[in-house]
Amino acid sequence: MLLLLLTIAGWQLSAAPRLVRAVSMSGKVCEVENPVGADHIYVFDNVNDASFETWGGKNAKWTELNTGRVVDNTTMYQSMEDGYCYSVEIGGQKETFVFIEYKKHRLPKEPTIVMDCNQTTIDLGSVTAISYYTDSLNPNTHKYDVKAELKQKIVVGYNNQKWNETNWETIWVEDTVKVGQNKPIVLDSILCDTHFIISEDSISTVLYGKADSIVTEVKEAVAVAQHQLYYIAKRGKTLENEKEGPYDDNTIIHSAPLDVLFEAHPSANADVYIWTIRRGSDIRTQRTDKDIRYTFDEASESGPVTYMVDLRVMNSEHPECVSTAQDTIVLNASFILVPNVFTPNGDGVNDEFRVAYRSICEFHCWIYNRWQHLVY
Repeated sequence: MLLLLLTIAGWQLSAAPRLVRAVSMSGKVCEVENPVGADHIYVFDNVNDASFETWGGKNAKWTELNTGRVVDNTTMYQSMEDGYCYSVEIGGQKETFVFIEYKKHRLPKEPTIVMDCNQTTIDLGSVTAISYYTDSLNPNTHKYDVKAELKQKIVVGYNNQKWNETNWETIWVEDTVKVGQNKPIVLDSILCDTHFIISEDSISTVLYGKADSIVTEVKEAVAVAQHQLYYIAKRGKTLENEKEGPYDDNTIIHSAPLDVLFEAHPSANADVYIWTIRRGSDIRTQRTDKDIRYTFDEASESGPVTYMVDLRVMNSEHPECVSTAQDTIVLNASFILVPNVFTPNGDGVNDEFRVAYRSICEFHCWIYNRWQHLVY
């Protein structure tokens, strides 16, 4: 007898009591784990297939909290409203539950998708975040009109382009997104034509045994992007301090003359290129080739000279879609520094003869001793 009393006491101290059970003739019903805003949240496929019954066939008082509608002294409750919260009372015990009709929130056959220069929006129509009334009394209105949203997992798959150090490659992307109430799904800009696979697997997998998903037709991308590379032409000889490239830094610091090949590597839909090279406000050249070559030969002994190399790429059918990049060329004058004396006597001071230079491909040198005899 003592063991039986302890068992009952333990049950009474556990989670909320189960006064009712969800009944579906088709079996398409699931209960949401860790419910917020009610003791239980039940999701049915169809309201016509849904009912609630009390355990043990006991009569209960059923209340539609947000409207105040009451059905008393019955063992079964039907005619639920999607997103409404209900309470059931039996012998002084009370339990609250929310009814969700999933059929109203299933994915549409053809969502509205808009791909523009900066982002992609997917409007799922009625498939917004599932909102519902809770069992919380609003202190301002003194009504049960406080709402919450059911967390759903929507996965959107699509093709996009990604720069991989040498070129653009097409990759398959899957984004897990949040569905907002009356708000479309917003993705980053997509750089290539693609179809979309949209799936909801947090509820539909439980109800139907597989994820609720749709596959759209191929949509045309309009956004553009580009990656700029440059190569420095060799000056007749291989120099350790002047590598050929490719480079993708935004700033080149070098010495004159500097012969540079600039390459535009655009994404799939870019087909217009505008290069502009300027020194200050003075435009030195403007070209529309995909790749250009230019020799920077104006340096100054008084200090570095700065050039700006701008590239604009765009989609000719959608000229509002533009991607820009800018390189800075800092050009120094050539110089050579030669010591006028050295003492190779092994005392550790000025024993070596070294020439410091910049932008010098070749030089000729004669070394004489103090008596003006050629020694090297």
